[in-house]
Amino acid sequence: MHLLKSAALLAAITPIALVSLAPAPAVAGGLGIASDYNVFVFGDMNQSSDAEGRVAVGGNATFTNFGIGDRLPNSNGSDTRLVVGGDLNYNGGQIFGGNAIVGGSVNTPVYFNCAPNCGVSQGSPIDFVAAQQNLLDASAYWGSLATTGTAEHKWGGIWLEGDNSSQSVFNIDGSWFSNSTYLNINKVANNATVLFNVFGDTVNIANFGLNLNGINKENVLFNFVDATQLSTTGFSFTGSVLAPKAHYTFNNGNLEGNLVAASVSGSGEFHNFQFKGNLPTPPVRVSEPPDQPPASVPEPALGLGLLAVGALMIRRRDGRPVLGNRAQASTTPQV
Repeated sequence: MHLLKSAALLAAITPIALVSLAPAPAVAGGLGIASDYNVFVFGDMNQSSDAEGRVAVGGNATFTNFGIGDRLPNSNGSDTRLVVGGDLNYNGGQIFGGNAIVGGSVNTPVYFNCAPNCGVSQGSPIDFVAAQQNLLDASAYWGSLATTGTAEHKWGGIWLEGDNSSQSVFNIDGSWFSNSTYLNINKVANNATVLFNVFGDTVNIANFGLNLNGINKENVLFNFVDATQLSTTGFSFTGSVLAPKAHYTFNNGNLEGNLVAASVSGSGEFHNFQFKGNLPTPPVRVSEPPDQPPASVPEPALGLGLLAVGALMIRRRDGRPVLGNRAQASTTPQV
C-alpha cells in the first residue's frame, strides 16, 4: 500500500509549467481601440458642449446640451456613436448619424437626428478593463523612451529643441506649466511623430499658448505618465492626450485629437482629429496562472489494499516469499 500510494502521489504533484501570453495591445501607430473614439474614458464622464467624433464611457455618462458625432458622415443607424458601460443621463443635445449602446439604465430621453433608424440598445461591446490595462502599459512604456531633444523651463515658457528625427520625444516636468505661459518647439520635422512625456501627479494648465511651428497635430501625443489630476482652462491641446490615470477637468478650450482618461468633466470641446503618429509597440504582457496547491491524493480503496497485501505475501514454490517484485504483483500467480 505504501508503494502504491507513493507512486500515485508522485504522479499527482509532477509540476507542469504553464505560461500564457496576453494579446499585444494594438497601439503601434495609434491608441488601440481608443483610436476610433474622439473621447475614451474608463470611468465617469460629466460634460457639456460637444464631441465631433465617437464617445466611449466605461462608467456613468451625464451630458448637458452635448452633441456627439456631428462631424462624422451619417451612417443612418449602421454605426455606433456612443458607448456607455454604466448609466446614461442625457439632458439636452443629440447624437448625430448613429446609435448608442448602454450597459446600464437610460434615465432620460435620448435624441437622434437619424430616427427611427437610430436609437439606444442594451449591451456592453467594449472591455474597458482590458483597454485600460493596455493603455496604462502603453503610457508607461512610451514614458520610458529615450529623449531625442532638450526641454528647458526659461524666459517664462517651456522651450523644446529637437534633432529633426522622424520620432521626437521630449520629457516635460508637469510643474512647469503652472509657471509658464507658452510652449515653443524648434528643430522638429513637420511630418515627425512628436511625443510629449509629461511627468507629475498634478498638472494644471491655464491661459497657455502652444506653438508647434507647423507640426501636424495628428502626429502629436501628450502622454501624462503619472498624473492623477489634470486640469486645463483657456487652453487648447493641439494634438491627442493620453492620461490613463487622471481625472481630467476640461473647461473653456478645445482638444484637437483623441482623449484617453480615467474620467472627465467640464465644458470643453472635443474636435475629431485622430492620432496617426507612429510609436513603437509596447512589449507583450506575460501572465502566469496563480499558484495552485498540490492535488490531494485519496487513500487507496480497502479492496485494492488487501489485494496488494495478498500479492506481496504469495510464496514461491521454493517457499521464499515474493517481496517487492512489482512486475508480478499485478499478475495471476503460477500454481
